[in-house]
Amino acid sequence: MPDPPPVIYFDFIDPASRLAAHLIDEAGMADAIEWRGFELRPPPHPLIDPTSARWRDHHARITDLAHDLGVPMETPRLLPWTRKAHELVEFAREGDCDHTVRRALFEAHFVDLIDIGRIDLLVDIAHRAGLDRTETRAVLDVDRYTDAVLGHREALRAHEVIKLPAFVAGGRRLEGLATMAEIARWQRWIENELTAETNE
Repeated sequence: MPDPPPVIYFDFIDPASRLAAHLIDEAGMADAIEWRGFELRPPPHPLIDPTSARWRDHHARITDLAHDLGVPMETPRLLPWTRKAHELVEFAREGDCDHTVRRALFEAHFVDLIDIGRIDLLVDIAHRAGLDRTETRAVLDVDRYTDAVLGHREALRAHEVIKLPAFVAGGRRLEGLATMAEIARWQRWIENELTAETNE
């Protein structure tokens, strides 16, 4: 039985996840990895306060790294729940446009400052990616992929991961991305783990 593919756990409101996704996309390795959405703050818990000192420091640190790498990143004033955004990616996978939708969602949150917690705006993003508006709305309204998103959460807990983004390959894992040294480690992992995966 072949080994399972490497996995990345990420959230659309997490700036470090945005940066990690960029590194993977830039390396052309998006198809060699399994993308699993993880909600930093799932409902009904309160939304993350973007004005809190801890979040401001985290976001500022990642933004500086992103700008050094030429990755556009603004400072959103709202950090919405992301369950529906992750459900949209699960739906988009059926239409083989999940990477397009994933990139569009990161862009919407960190560049266009769109509220990706709103279903109507998610439907717009899906439509631009080639998905049917009516079907997308219905899928999100009936929570078709909620169990899949919740399952990713349980899988991450099983791996005992504590920081996003998290890259898991076999018994090895890499967590967090907040310094240039950690970026270098991610780049080495992408080169070593994902290149090996595509060559098998």
